[in-house]
Amino acid sequence: MKNHNISERLTELFKRNRYKPLSYNEIVGELKLTKKEKATLSETLNELVSEGVLSKKSRKFWPNPNKQEPEEPIREVVHPKYLEGTFDATPLAKNLSFAFVRTEKGDFFVGAEDTMNAYHGDKVLIDPRFRGGKADRGYVRKIVKRANEVMAGDISFSGKRKIFISGNQKIHNWFEVQDAGQAKEGEKVVLQVLNWGNPLMSKLPIGNVIEVLGPSGDPQVELLAVIRQYQLPLEFPDEVLEEVQQIKTEISKTELSGRLDLRELHTFTIDPISAKDFDDAVSIESTAKGWRLFVHIADVSHYVKPGTAIFKEAIKRGNSFYFPKKVLPMLPELLSNRVCSLRPDEEKLTLSVITEFDREGRILNQRMAESIVKSNYRLNYEQVDALFDGEEIDLPQELVHALNEARELSTLLSQKRLEQGYIFFDLPELEYEYDDEGFIHRFTLAQETESHKLIENFMLVANEYAAKQLTRLSPTTLYRIHENPDMEKIEKLIELLSHYGITYYDRGSLNASMQYLLNSLPGPQYHKVFDHIILRSMKKAQYSIRHIRHFGLGMETYTHFTSPIRRLCDLVVHQLCKTYLIRSEQVKFSSEQMKHFASTASEQELLANQAERDIERVYSMAYMKKFVGESFSGTVVSAKSAGLVVRLDQIPVNGFIRAEQLPRGRWIYKDKEMRFINPTNSNYFQLLDKVLVQIMEISDDIYLELQNVKNAHQHPDLPPLKKSAAKTRKSIDYKTAQKKSVQTSKKLKRKR
Repeated sequence: MKNHNISERLTELFKRNRYKPLSYNEIVGELKLTKKEKATLSETLNELVSEGVLSKKSRKFWPNPNKQEPEEPIREVVHPKYLEGTFDATPLAKNLSFAFVRTEKGDFFVGAEDTMNAYHGDKVLIDPRFRGGKADRGYVRKIVKRANEVMAGDISFSGKRKIFISGNQKIHNWFEVQDAGQAKEGEKVVLQVLNWGNPLMSKLPIGNVIEVLGPSGDPQVELLAVIRQYQLPLEFPDEVLEEVQQIKTEISKTELSGRLDLRELHTFTIDPISAKDFDDAVSIESTAKGWRLFVHIADVSHYVKPGTAIFKEAIKRGNSFYFPKKVLPMLPELLSNRVCSLRPDEEKLTLSVITEFDREGRILNQRMAESIVKSNYRLNYEQVDALFDGEEIDLPQELVHALNEARELSTLLSQKRLEQGYIFFDLPELEYEYDDEGFIHRFTLAQETESHKLIENFMLVANEYAAKQLTRLSPTTLYRIHENPDMEKIEKLIELLSHYGITYYDRGSLNASMQYLLNSLPGPQYHKVFDHIILRSMKKAQYSIRHIRHFGLGMETYTHFTSPIRRLCDLVVHQLCKTYLIRSEQVKFSSEQMKHFASTASEQELLANQAERDIERVYSMAYMKKFVGESFSGTVVSAKSAGLVVRLDQIPVNGFIRAEQLPRGRWIYKDKEMRFINPTNSNYFQLLDKVLVQIMEISDDIYLELQNVKNAHQHPDLPPLKKSAAKTRKSIDYKTAQKKSVQTSKKLKRKR
């Protein structure tokens, strides 16, 4: 209910501030609201927005000019030499005395005394300094926009003082809690920041607890904390749900008009066992020349039209968020899991890409059509892999025949991808197994298998076709791009590898050279360490309206088309295909709209990756608490000046040995070698080393210490690198590379 007293005071406040936009925190501070008044402020603001009295954007409010005639707001003049960038507090969070600001002109070093009160992710203005034309040092002059006005974390009591510790490791300070509400020691809470403090005056930031989530360590509470930290939407707005209720679940005769009827084709889906949203299905036929492959994709754009509340909400979300035992879908469940999902024995509207191949796997012709299909079989990856491994699987003979034909075609496509420069990594993904009470029972590593590779190959065919056609026909389109790596990073990588006996060979192109590098690593221990390092030397894939090749895939023209239920890019690309390729609709997007779609999709994908990493870290730490004091063996997989990162052998998680925990003596860290050396006795710690460790502490990380036993640290006896063979080999061993390709990680697949 709107509070009229606060409403009147808001009117005076905006008038006093010459109608400048104000955030919730600024309003609270200006009006000096009581605890009771603050409880009704949000409701009052929301009602004033819904009545049109106030406007809201980027968490700021201001009077609607249609309701009153304010004076022209004062526009701040920004110093012409200042640069806007994103504040990166990673070093500060590690107790170092500096931070960085990431800008379009490079990354600027900022000393702790020059950060004002900026926090990780904030948009800031800096006074930049350059050296030799490159970014050097910066001085924060203004906080443009806060990244985390609301955050989740733990509350701790120290006498009468209450402290909030953010769950985001990169928030480098504790917060004083002014009002803790009903929160108790050891609980997860949500904090509303009221004041960002002053580091030069040693004043901590201040906030109020606005929600108590539950006890720390509970998996569901930890998951909810991450969702709150990233302000992810748990519910759909009422207007979206109202629109969804109007959608007809039955397909009418009118909707079938003009569609290609493929209901008689034998069609199957292959997905994880737990999947409910089936974007894609496959059919395959043998022909006189080779194969006819049908890739059927759910026709989501038939139900989700531009301008509708559902479409607008999809733009905000950007993609579905996948967490352990929970999904935050881009589209409401009625659409994502029922109406659009290609469930078995149900007729569904689709867009089908039909491709004719010869027996060498070469494309003869392709086309796209609006279609209707009826999936016959719902398969999971494990079933298909068991069949390919020669196990007895109870499947109809016609399906077994189709899968074997699909396998043969996929094998040819894998080889062609390698020839184009497709780069494969051996990066198994962490999976969770739960007990009856919902707690993690154990961690396992999920390898990419041949069935994953088969589906990926077929989706690449459809994605590439859509990208090429829209490049030719649409004024503007969305691409999935992956820019070439920075050569400076590649040079640093080459130098690092050289210290471990790994030689980088120029194979004529960067793609072929990276392929050969990965393929020449002699064993799984090398892959465990160096695949991640090589991957980090590359740029992140993103969405763009710029036509740039996809480095990781070795494709000149690429987009995402095959997952419109869970990705914004795919939904937009479907609409473009209908307008410019199939010509069944007339919807058009402006260049600015397309830029916005690309930006949102890229930002939300990064957000999803960050949130998933946070959950993995939190779950790993919660699980490992019961092993404090116990012993493990492990491998050094990374090193930095603060210490060594160790991958445990018995449980697939990483722990950290602080530099000060290394054996007595003076240790010097060599950054270019990722190695600690002791100049006194010539001892050293480096990548690939085997160690025996104990779990020492679980706090903001899993901290380890070397066991006090003989041979707690050993330089391993690893397979030698065959340098002579590497020099003489003229081409990639496709069979070996293809075998590695079926282990490409799900995480890398999504990044592509």
